[in-house]
This record gives sequence, structure tokens and C-alpha cells, in this order.
Amino acid sequence: MITVYGFVPSWGLSDISPFVTKVVNYLTMAGIPFTYEIQPLDSLAQKSPTAKLPYIVDEGVQVNDSTRIVQHLQAKYGDKLDSHLSDTDKAVGLAFQRTVEENVYWSGIIYPRWRNDEVFSVYLPSFVPPGQEPAPEFIEAMLAYRQKIWAAAGGHGMGLRTGDDVLQNLSEDLDALSTFLGDKEYFLGSEPTSFDATIYSTFRHIADVPWDWAGRDYARSKTNLVAYSQRMNTRYGV
Repeated sequence: MITVYGFVPSWGLSDISPFVTKVVNYLTMAGIPFTYEIQPLDSLAQKSPTAKLPYIVDEGVQVNDSTRIVQHLQAKYGDKLDSHLSDTDKAVGLAFQRTVEENVYWSGIIYPRWRNDEVFSVYLPSFVPPGQEPAPEFIEAMLAYRQKIWAAAGGHGMGLRTGDDVLQNLSEDLDALSTFLGDKEYFLGSEPTSFDATIYSTFRHIADVPWDWAGRDYARSKTNLVAYSQRMNTRYGV
């Protein structure tokens, strides 16, 4: 049995991380049985060589990084979602996946959650199980972690932009996703692929969060992306 290690479920999503959610989506879409476990943050550095989530343990073998996990699953259990795709389809899918994971992730997820004080105050309690309050030492550790995340955002470049520029950046990427999706049922055609696991996850992590932010409102204004998200949720229940 495969075990997926993540942070914690919240907001109707399988995990507060879009990358953990991506892996859960892929496993569900591919029909591969798995269990999900919360990885305590105080032991994350000892459990993950990158000190990041997700990682999986598959019959005693640990695999880190969401993309490498999907590749491992495809190699071991068969490419159940992408085998019909042409090389061009795969190239387009990968280009959009990189856009989502290397740009939209920073503008639509990291920036609002870790930069805005009001949003952070709503986001922080999501790290603890429902019904529990964050302990003072946990809050202190997370405030230090916030500085680390924001330093990474500055290194990426998104953290050095103004709020308006970040929103414009996100809006342009959402426009591109919406335009390419058009009236297709799924991102690359009439059937879901592994790339939908990523795009659907990231969109929900922008559109379905419980805090007010202009980026969330803009995501919700893209009616075909909203319908696509609802279609994925109806089909897979994730």
C-alpha cells in the first residue's frame, strides 16, 4: 500500500499544499489505492531529505517531489492517464504545468498566504487539526518559517513585486489557462490526464480558500475554469 505524507486537510481540499493535493489527485484519478497520513512538522526535516512535502512510501521505497512521485507511479503502475497523448500534447501539458508550479504557485498561493497579515492569520490555524488551537511555540516556529518562505519568494522574484504587479501576473496566467481550456472538458481534451491533477489542484488552492483576496475573486470570474473544477470534483470527489 502507498502512503502519502502531507500537512493536513482543510477547506474541503485533501491537503493545504497544492503539491500534496496534486499527488492525491493523481492517485485517485489513476485508481491506485493509497492512504494519507499527516507528517508532523517537528520531524519533517528528519523524514524528508528536502524538508518538503509530499513524499510517499511505496512498499518501503520513499519518493520525494510531486513530479517525481507521479513519474514513479507511472513507471511502476502503468501510465493510465497519459498513454494516449502525443508528444506535442505532452510538451504543451508540461509547459503549462511548469507555468502553474513555477509561477502561479508563487503569485496565487505563496504571495497571499505568507505576505498578507490578515490572510496569514486565517491560514496559520489550518496547520493544526480541526478543533485545536495552535500552541504558542508552534506560532513562534511558524513566524520564523514565514520569514524563510518570504526569503524564498524574494529569491524567486515574485516576493519583490508590488501587490498590484503580482495580481496582474496571476491574472495573465489564469487568462492563459482559461483561453487554452476553452470549451474542452479537460485540459488536453475529452479525457483527464496527469496534467489535470496539477492544474485542478492549483486552481482550487486559489479559488476555494476561505480568505478574501482579489486573486481568488479573479479566479472565480473565469467561468470555464470554475466549471472545469466542478467537473473534476464531481468525477473524482477530490
